[in-house]
Amino acid sequence: MDQKILMKNEIGKFYIELAEDYNFYAPVNEKGIITFKKVLNSGDIVLDYLNSKVPPKEILFPKMEVLFEYTLDGKEVEIEDRKDLNEKNIIFGIRPCDAHSFILLENFFGLGDTPDEIFLKKRQNTTLIGIGCNTPRTTCFCTSIEGHPFNKVDFDIFLVDLGEKYLLEAVSDKGRELVKKFSWLKDAKKDDLKQAERLSKEAEEAIVTKLDLSHIDKVLDPNFDHPIWKEISEICVGCGTCSFLCPTCTCFDVIDETDQYNNKGRRVRIWDTCQFCLYTLHTSGHNPRDSCIERCRNRIMHKFSYYPENYNVLGCVGCGRCVQLCPVNNDLRSIIQKINQIENKKKEAEKISA
Repeated sequence: MDQKILMKNEIGKFYIELAEDYNFYAPVNEKGIITFKKVLNSGDIVLDYLNSKVPPKEILFPKMEVLFEYTLDGKEVEIEDRKDLNEKNIIFGIRPCDAHSFILLENFFGLGDTPDEIFLKKRQNTTLIGIGCNTPRTTCFCTSIEGHPFNKVDFDIFLVDLGEKYLLEAVSDKGRELVKKFSWLKDAKKDDLKQAERLSKEAEEAIVTKLDLSHIDKVLDPNFDHPIWKEISEICVGCGTCSFLCPTCTCFDVIDETDQYNNKGRRVRIWDTCQFCLYTLHTSGHNPRDSCIERCRNRIMHKFSYYPENYNVLGCVGCGRCVQLCPVNNDLRSIIQKINQIENKKKEAEKISA
């Protein structure tokens, strides 16, 4: 049976057995902020949280990452590749929206003739153990993007909080193999399954935001120069919060650091954002996105036009972080509604003229 019961007082036992073979990452509370960290003590794990401030993408796509190091010997260059890519990881307690973001990250890092082997190798060696959102935030809108607070398809193992215990379900083959390790888990009962179904329905009903995203890419493409972009960007301060805290944003810069005295160096990848004025600045001094208007437009176009064109899926998971944490309350949900109104107003004008 794929559905088991994990008692809450057994989390420590569960962790100890997994931590023997895996780097175990889980949500922890750091000075009042929920963030995903490598756990060394099961008592630090926090599962009754709404959502983390920084998405768990940071585990596989860190803010700063050494891609490789090198040594110079005359004209010869010796590359020292990463030695940690074969380590096995578990991300425990991840929410469905963030689990789906890993699918989008795989799309990006796997695109083209030269896929990013560093990210893809880490993803291949990572097991996702997720937990449903019993109480979604008011800023969540995953159901508008074909998601669900109890969506389990992107997981290996999925948990549902039933009060004093968790309903544990093995979803993938990898998850089923892992669950075999825990012979002490008890089988779930029919009442447990019914309670999980009820909680799933209640969580879905708790998400009040309903956005129509069915044709947004078709609206965006012909309205690249629409005046709405000026309106949307008027209050933006270009801080990059929406991008840095987004689980699907992938912008990065690459820097080569050289230690000339020891003939060594390294190549480093760091997060960047298209919301910064320097992001597209050419060495000539020309900047194709030289104002906040172009930068705000690029963010929306990337999520809801360019990404669907390249991967046939929206580049947003509806986690609501950009809504909740924007310092000037530039609400993505309102932006989407304004964009949809462009088409509605156009249709109304066509009716009147007809």
